[in-house]
Amino acid sequence: MSTAIAKAPEKPKAPPSALQIMAARFNVDPAKLHETLKQSIFPKATDAEMLSLVVVANTYNLNIFLKEMYGFPAKGGGIVPVVSVDGWNSLLLRQPDFDGIEFEFTDDADGNVYSCTATVYVKNRSHAVKVTEYFAECVRPTDPWKNMPRRMLRNRTLCQASRMAFGISGIKHEEEAIEIDAIVTSATSEAPEPTKQLPNTPPPKVVPAAEGKTPQDELETLLVSNGYTFAEFVSWAGKLGHLEDPSSFASFDQLPTDVSRRMLRAQAGLLKAMAEQKSPQ
Repeated sequence: MSTAIAKAPEKPKAPPSALQIMAARFNVDPAKLHETLKQSIFPKATDAEMLSLVVVANTYNLNIFLKEMYGFPAKGGGIVPVVSVDGWNSLLLRQPDFDGIEFEFTDDADGNVYSCTATVYVKNRSHAVKVTEYFAECVRPTDPWKNMPRRMLRNRTLCQASRMAFGISGIKHEEEAIEIDAIVTSATSEAPEPTKQLPNTPPPKVVPAAEGKTPQDELETLLVSNGYTFAEFVSWAGKLGHLEDPSSFASFDQLPTDVSRRMLRAQAGLLKAMAEQKSPQ
């Protein structure tokens, strides 16, 4: 008489970690990949920040070794995922419904580049996606912008058009990260105590874009609704170089349009910087 011995049920295998998934993509050992990431790719990131960056790279299938994505050290703390223009182009080309892109430049009366419009064609959509970026809102005081203004504006337009056409979120392009970070940290960079704590205040009110309103009107609504005056804004903006000759402006409607739009693109950072300025030392 034989007695059958029941086998113990097998334990379900744990799903692979984000690092193991990336290691499989590159056919390398996970431990060796972790060491390489810590030493050369994300040297300033904590383990938690590096894991977050790896998850983003896996989500969008970006090659960090080809500089399609990297970690940007935000001055306000932490590491944010930043995608280079090569990464955005790779993302766009890999969209199964992508059906081509066209760029059109507009010049001003003096022959200088004024804007760039990208038209993205998407399969099974009756209307193409059009995105326009304006030189005055995007230009930065760097050599590439001085020497290659059209290429730089085209790159910026490519990134924004890719994002809007296919709903790509959670990542930024390099100049966008630098611009937002500069607004967020500009007030704290001059504070005598970097660890200064703000008093308990209600959360800032974010103001959505309103149809028919100018950027100056929207900026005024944003600041006034959060308790800031025009004088406080121009004092802060002039001190940190966002406005030249701040004493020449008497009201919000006199502010330059490009400055107003730049502030509105980073509402949370602007309000944080204003709060830092207003808080007691």
